[in-house]
Amino acid sequence: MSWNYEDSKKRIQDHIDNMSEIEVKKLTRESDLENLLTEAKCREIYGAHVYFLVSNFTKLATEDASDEQEYKRLIQAVHIYQREVSRIVEDDDNFDGLRVHFQGPKLHALFYRPIDDTEKIAQKAFFLLLVLEDFVNNVFNPTFQFYEDFEGAGGSDIGDVIGTRNGSRNDRELLFLGAPANYAAKIINDAGQLRITKELFEALPDDLRECCLKISDSVYQIKSLAQETLDDLLERFEISWDREASEERLKDDKRRFPLKDIEYSTANTLIDIDSLGITNNKRISAASVFGDVTGFTAYIDSAETDEKKREALRVLHAIRKEMATVVKADFEGIRVQFQGDRVQGLYHLPKDDDSGIAEDAVDAAVGLQSSMEKSIKDVLPEAAGLKLAVGVDLDVTLVSKLGTHAHRDRICLGKPVENAAAYEEKCEGGQIGVSKRIYDVLPERLKKHFAYSSSAGCYVAENLTADKVERAEKAAYAVAGAPAYIRSDRLGTQVSVREADDARLVTPSRSFGETK
Repeated sequence: MSWNYEDSKKRIQDHIDNMSEIEVKKLTRESDLENLLTEAKCREIYGAHVYFLVSNFTKLATEDASDEQEYKRLIQAVHIYQREVSRIVEDDDNFDGLRVHFQGPKLHALFYRPIDDTEKIAQKAFFLLLVLEDFVNNVFNPTFQFYEDFEGAGGSDIGDVIGTRNGSRNDRELLFLGAPANYAAKIINDAGQLRITKELFEALPDDLRECCLKISDSVYQIKSLAQETLDDLLERFEISWDREASEERLKDDKRRFPLKDIEYSTANTLIDIDSLGITNNKRISAASVFGDVTGFTAYIDSAETDEKKREALRVLHAIRKEMATVVKADFEGIRVQFQGDRVQGLYHLPKDDDSGIAEDAVDAAVGLQSSMEKSIKDVLPEAAGLKLAVGVDLDVTLVSKLGTHAHRDRICLGKPVENAAAYEEKCEGGQIGVSKRIYDVLPERLKKHFAYSSSAGCYVAENLTADKVERAEKAAYAVAGAPAYIRSDRLGTQVSVREADDARLVTPSRSFGETK
């Protein structure tokens, strides 16, 4: 499979032509966002976004699984953790929040009720961070004592975002666009630290501000609080947090999901991620690919008129659908999840073949760059200022769909997942960053485009698109006299080592490329 300009341009144009008129209105009353929001029906939502992660899950998912029971315990722990955290977030009597989704080990939650009540919303975000930290330390860790203590970290910001929901069939996800939804995740630092932005800090009452330390002009850190101090604050602000009740729910879940019912296996064919669950998990060698639209948060925040907002959303919807299609259709991978304007893809075939997996993953990264730089900008000139940064890594990964019934999230856990995300974040727009493990097994046709970058901490290719790769292949194969597959489109004549339905086989004479 491969990326093709004409195919890409046609499907983007078809999507734009068939897209309904986009409506952007302010959310003025409490609503079920899952049912309200669509690709066309979008809302400006004032709220606080909270991210909280347990980083230990990442390491444990990739470590040696020679002890089958230990690995089953990890799956059980992640499943039960997600279930209880979801209960805490969405408890109507206390936080009344929205669990947007889990991004691997990281929760994304939103507080927007009571509508436009800045102080109440800020307080909920502040206390959720503290309660989740307390839950991990004093409920979750004692319940799963066979591990060294898990540690949490979190971040939160408050402000206006645009909410939407798109995708296809059962593949629809909530999406929140704007600085608060983005920055809250970026300020997360080391395990054990809870951070909030200046905007959220200033929305808190004085007695809660006293619980914070200023880290920079824009970020504050919540101090470590004694359990008695936390309990006093929770009582004063009428938030009920019952550790004993939470502990009982965890024990009930352990009985409900015993180790004997939990299974995991490798995969010989492409994983249907939606068929997975607590009793059916996959542990595979896989490459994770993260592609992020750099500059999009500033782009959406700068859209001041309704028409500019609709234009920005039209661009985003086209980009999201095209990225999903590149991952799934062009390169036969798994589109795991969207995280704002970032796509997460997974490649695990041929089974246990690092070279084949790496090649497919990097080809997909090149395809993503090609769509962004070629077809998307040709169809949508207003996207000219946007770029794509991509990160790729490969290692053992746990793949499943865990959590509460009807709200189970596709998740991938493991070091390569976090590494790929980190490489993408360190790369600039137009760059593809890959790990040493990926770089070492790439075929020469791809490897030669990468060079080590000390700033990104990985091997980086600049502005690598399909036409650039194929032009290099054309030159190389002309010199070698090797057979090649040639096709023509708007970008010109393209040569590839890979067979394609719309290409013809040519074997140049060796003397054609020889120099004297």
